Amino acid sequence: MVTIDLSTLGMRAANEALRTAAARGEDIEILNPDARHHIGVGLIHPVRVRVRGSAGYFCAGLSHGARFEVDSNVGWGVGDSLYAGSVVVGGNAGAIAGVALRGGEVVVKGNVGSRAGQVMKAGTLLCCGNASFLAGYMMYGGRIIILGDSGERVGEDMSAGAVYVGGRVQSLGADAMIAEMSPEEDADLRAFLARYDLSFEGPFTKIVNAGTKLRYGVSEPIARPLPHPVFSETDSYWNAKVVSDIQAKSLIGRYRIRGYGASKPLPHFSDIAFKVDPTKVGTQGDPLAAVSLATTLGDRHGATPLRLSMPVLIAPMSYGALSKSTKIALARASRLSGIVENTGEGGMLPEQRAEASQLIYQCLSGRLGWNIHDMLRADGLEIYISQGAKPGLGGQLMAKKVTKELATIRGIPEGIDLRSPSRHPDIMGADDLVIKVEEFREATGYTKPISIKMGAGRVRDDIKIAYKDGFDFVQLDGLQGSTGAASTEVLENVGIPTLAALQEALDGLAEIEHKGDMPIVLMGGIKDGVDALKALALGASAVAMGTAALIAGGCISCMQCHVGNCVVGIATQDPEHEARYQTERQAQAIHRFLEAVRWQMAALTQALGYSDVRQVSRADLVALTPEAAAITGLPYDPSYRPPDLALSA
Repeated sequence: MVTIDLSTLGMRAANEALRTAAARGEDIEILNPDARHHIGVGLIHPVRVRVRGSAGYFCAGLSHGARFEVDSNVGWGVGDSLYAGSVVVGGNAGAIAGVALRGGEVVVKGNVGSRAGQVMKAGTLLCCGNASFLAGYMMYGGRIIILGDSGERVGEDMSAGAVYVGGRVQSLGADAMIAEMSPEEDADLRAFLARYDLSFEGPFTKIVNAGTKLRYGVSEPIARPLPHPVFSETDSYWNAKVVSDIQAKSLIGRYRIRGYGASKPLPHFSDIAFKVDPTKVGTQGDPLAAVSLATTLGDRHGATPLRLSMPVLIAPMSYGALSKSTKIALARASRLSGIVENTGEGGMLPEQRAEASQLIYQCLSGRLGWNIHDMLRADGLEIYISQGAKPGLGGQLMAKKVTKELATIRGIPEGIDLRSPSRHPDIMGADDLVIKVEEFREATGYTKPISIKMGAGRVRDDIKIAYKDGFDFVQLDGLQGSTGAASTEVLENVGIPTLAALQEALDGLAEIEHKGDMPIVLMGGIKDGVDALKALALGASAVAMGTAALIAGGCISCMQCHVGNCVVGIATQDPEHEARYQTERQAQAIHRFLEAVRWQMAALTQALGYSDVRQVSRADLVALTPEAAAITGLPYDPSYRPPDLALSA
């Protein structure tokens, strides 16, 4: 037995000592915990950990296989994303006990706070006392046992699993109902209690999903939407797109869903230009040999940084929105071009990890596919707050795409219209976000860069929070960013254009005492190396490309992303459609496109008279429209429009 005294050790050193002892197979005793946060997070060895007192937030979070015993109380999120093992709490637990539980058992001998078992996917959460409101909120599977009263709105928006209440059911949540319970279930519950030397004499009430909200009630009419490039160019008022939209809504009585991004004209990078003679581009020798493009991201707090051959990343796009074949192609292309791939919100594919030399692993509000093992395999971690196509909202994945394999990876029921939460269960504000970031750092030994992805909404305020909460870098997504599925109203009308989003972020950082040490990776409609270099000149440190990479890899903008009927096998989970996708061929195509982006950035930098891409600045730019000038503060000089168009061509 190894003893760790938290009165003499900081939490980081204590967790390192705990993991070292556990790796040797030794049990651990924690003295003087004093409700410290993050005790035992990230532990992956089957040892016993005894906490002699009370623990704070996320005790035993992100662990696999250990048995934790806490003598007294715990704070928020005990057993967060527990994969296997157990946590036994002698007293009460705060909010979201067993949040995102993926397996194992959490036993609380007292009461639990609100939203117990939120977005849990498997395993058992037992509350021996009373539960507060929204127990089982948005749970995807597993079981919750409450020996006391349920609290209000139990089972709110649950998709699967069951809640068993021994006391009074105070009220049922939306789409929850009381179901008949079999003698076998009753016997299994009592056997579970007996394993923890607990007993209960009364009857249980079983609560399950009522099945009325798992899928949209009325399907959209089968139609052949106009391709994105077509319907983004028309300026007639009563055009075919508007008429089709009205007709569809008259049938379904709700908002419509589609993929891609905003289609209406918006201020963008084509509205600004470099002050450069285009005849000089590529005439001064090999720009790739003359210009430095290498970029480092993520070393703000001492983590092992991401090292990019150029300031370009693959934008976050999930397995689910995209096919497995496409994710493999993107990962392979990222390796060939020496940049970084991102899992997006759907979990990490083993094939994707094998192909990508550097991979960012994204954590969504629903904790889909989230686990400690993939955190340790990743090169960087990212907390998804929202995206430019739907800032402030959760993701959507239509039922046709939620296959058995995908459901297994994400930990959700197969064949549902997946609507993930609009906010993280354990992040109610900036203070909670700090604690969440520190949990990830503790769980991975402070070795992984941690970024935040945020859609452009309240950028000026959000960027300040990101800086003060200690993120290593920010991925900022503007309105022109695309998605696999979202409401058309949101796609077209919510959020801030990419050009304005970057300026808002820079203005926000200028208002606080920042040190210029938190890079901004800009995304949302970046189409080529010219756009990328303009973003860098304005103040971004790198860009991320999503739609452009998909088009390079075969996307024809057929607008079937959300329904999964992508004819080229990109935005689909249908085996017949996916079989059309030639992974190696398209990986090479994406790689060649990225190399063209590299040349464009280097050639323009060289033509401007610089040897390093970081030397390009706002002084090299002009605005071609009054709107772009107002947004960016650049001088308005439309005389540069013809050279800019020639350069873009």
